[in-house]
Amino acid sequence: MLSFNTKAIIIVGLIMATTAIIIMVLSYFQYASAFSLNGALNKLFGGLFHKTPKQSTTSPPTRTRQNANNTSAPPPSSSALPMSPSSTGIPSACHILNGVLPDPKCTPGAINLSVTQDNIKNTICVPGFSRTVRPPVSYTTPLKIKLMQSYGFTDSRSNYELDHLVSLEIGGNPTDVRNLWPEPGYGQYNFHIKDRFENYLHNQVCNGAMSLSEAQKEIATDWISNWKKAGQP
Repeated sequence: MLSFNTKAIIIVGLIMATTAIIIMVLSYFQYASAFSLNGALNKLFGGLFHKTPKQSTTSPPTRTRQNANNTSAPPPSSSALPMSPSSTGIPSACHILNGVLPDPKCTPGAINLSVTQDNIKNTICVPGFSRTVRPPVSYTTPLKIKLMQSYGFTDSRSNYELDHLVSLEIGGNPTDVRNLWPEPGYGQYNFHIKDRFENYLHNQVCNGAMSLSEAQKEIATDWISNWKKAGQP
């Protein structure tokens, strides 16, 4: 008759053998992905190997970082006006034409792309529009000095006006150096006469008698000849 110790050893041996067989079967059929070894042993031995899994209450950090990296922030908005004129783009060796007109190589004119024929009623035809886009003196004063040097003017700055060739009231670019030049206030055709022609063209555009592009072309090419053709308004 077997002793108690012998029976215990036999039982333990059977348990170990059974466990080894189960592990081999699970490995052979690759069931590990469907259920864990602990789950199989739990069924066989009454949950002796059962372990309650912890549930996470937070979202996976890897996914969160990935989403953050994939979300592109909007680019910072650039300033509408530069703080000071840059030496880059300042023309040189410029010459006044006929004593009154700007050098087309240095000052060909430039337009404000925000002003179009379709939106003139909400832009240039609104009273006071020019004031909203006019650059500050912190920009225009240093630029006036540089452009006077470009044009070879050595007399008093008060004799000149830093003028927009294509005026703001007909959609001229406020800050582009190609649209700015030191216009003399002396002579027969000075900036006072040009101001009159600018006002005339503005009224023509806003009244529908002339297109925006046509007015910009008349002021940018030879404003004196075009002013005379219009009857010197």
